[in-house]
Amino acid sequence: MNATLTSTKEVFQNYAQLRAKHAWEAAQDTVFQGKEGGEAVKKVPAMIIENGLLGAIAFAIEKGEGYFKTFEAILDHFKKTEFASVETTKDVGEWFSKLASSDAETLRLTTSECMAYLAYLRRFAKKEE
Repeated sequence: MNATLTSTKEVFQNYAQLRAKHAWEAAQDTVFQGKEGGEAVKKVPAMIIENGLLGAIAFAIEKGEGYFKTFEAILDHFKKTEFASVETTKDVGEWFSKLASSDAETLRLTTSECMAYLAYLRRFAKKEE
């Protein structure tokens, strides 16, 4: 019997796969290359540890450049994975406002997912052009 089996099963991916996929896609943008982008994305995890997620986002909004693009990539990852009800969030500033008024558990979970995603994104970013 040489019947060909076809599968109609959906492919389910775990969060590690989704993080890696989204980070790889984001890193293909030239924003994450060179001094401003590549180095900025590598500094964000330490900023989150030192100042908290809200402090790091506030700095990124003020500073702009690669820091802001890093949080845009994180927000895009959250939208693609439908994480923490960000699907209606328009931009990083609105996301900051939502997080600032959220409960502590939401902020903790969001921070944890940011750090897990950044573990991939920072490895794909390039410091030098």
